[in-house]
Amino acid sequence: MFFFICSIFLVTSCSKDTDLFDEYVLQDPEKEPIENVGSDGGNGEGEDDSAKPPTAGDGINLLLNGTFETSDEWELLNGSTATGGILTVVANGNIASDFPNWSAQYPEISPQSFYQTRRYRLTFTARQISGSDILQVGQRFGTIFEEKITSNFDTYILEFDGDGNPAGNDLVFGGKGVGDIFEIKNVILEDIGARILSDEAKTDLPAQITFFTDFETDQWGENGVNPPAGSFWEVDHGMPRTTDHPDSPLKAGRDGTGRAVWLGAYNNDKTRNELGRDDALSFREHWMGVSVNIQSRLPRSRIIIQNRLISNGSSKTVNAISLRQAEEDGKLYFSIPTDVNSVDVRPANGAGSNTESIYFDYTEGEWLDIVIHYKGAFGADYQGPDTSELARSLGFDPRSDGFIEIWVNGEKIVDHVGTTAYRYARHGQEVTGIITPKIGPYWSDSFAPQGDVFYDNYRLWVGPDGTYQALDPSK
Repeated sequence: MFFFICSIFLVTSCSKDTDLFDEYVLQDPEKEPIENVGSDGGNGEGEDDSAKPPTAGDGINLLLNGTFETSDEWELLNGSTATGGILTVVANGNIASDFPNWSAQYPEISPQSFYQTRRYRLTFTARQISGSDILQVGQRFGTIFEEKITSNFDTYILEFDGDGNPAGNDLVFGGKGVGDIFEIKNVILEDIGARILSDEAKTDLPAQITFFTDFETDQWGENGVNPPAGSFWEVDHGMPRTTDHPDSPLKAGRDGTGRAVWLGAYNNDKTRNELGRDDALSFREHWMGVSVNIQSRLPRSRIIIQNRLISNGSSKTVNAISLRQAEEDGKLYFSIPTDVNSVDVRPANGAGSNTESIYFDYTEGEWLDIVIHYKGAFGADYQGPDTSELARSLGFDPRSDGFIEIWVNGEKIVDHVGTTAYRYARHGQEVTGIITPKIGPYWSDSFAPQGDVFYDNYRLWVGPDGTYQALDPSK
């Protein structure tokens, strides 16, 4: 048996971080039960309502069909077939040169923001039936295997980093010799941990940090225009300022130097001053870290941070997580969806409908360092309609327990396992499992801006290998 082996890279994965937990928090008498509130503190009217498509899934064993009893999940060209346990690939020329040369294609292994942070192991057994040129395997146009193989079935193992190509991450088989025929079986694609950063990366951040903004430069695009690729926000409502603006009440970033972004009362948008990053997260396990400084409070239960669940045709869903201003001075609270009996309830009152409130103290003008660890799911006790379609897109069944952990200034104030997401938007559209993170305050009344909030060191870590220390925005 012949083995083709690329370099090995091992990592240790983890699930829930158990550092810094304070047992008393979930028993806090100030914790309120289920509430109903929109992003703006009202009934949810005026919230964004944009359609977002579902995103294909991932998992530790990524291919839903690597045995080829049928052609399910594969797109086949050039006379290629998949039946009886064999994928027959009819080559059409170099896969790196043109899309029609992708004789067998498994589309969209996982969301690109996640895929490009991971390292993979591909195992397959193959032989050449006719022709004399090489077999090719690729991530779309990028080849990861090119070799002349024998007429006997041999097993090949290769490891590679997820490609950062923004067009996608399809797995492709083909060959350089037009008309050459190969037979392939037992294809397995495994996620084996965090990708290896190249020397050219010029960063000391782990590859799983898929998004990082310290606002030392203007890390946002034009108002209402899709931002550049990389760590850039979209300006959803009103242009941001920074601490170096002459009118800024705060003159430096989190560590006392540099810049932070300022969103708030200077702005004359009708409803809010907001930055967002579309589809940056999902139900899949992830971490978020950010420093927040409230220079002047918001009225009512206005929102400060939200991770917004997207549904097919609407964003009027219950947020995965919201940070809100409390009515009481010196209090903020996290609004989280934890009630399994509310999973199938349509949110009549906006992004905070039927959520649990976790209160904590803060001081105006002082930095809050927030770290969130999240996995979305409806809960193991969920008894609602079939979830197989959503499970296919996620790579796991949401009819299971998720979790939420939240730290504020190093103290864990939330440690919840169970229901962490609700299923439907206001008019019955089902969530896709995609999450759009947003920062920025909402007003109480139209064209009546109130509150000034500063944000710094915003990080997103996609995947299960994170720790509190890696996301701590104070560092």
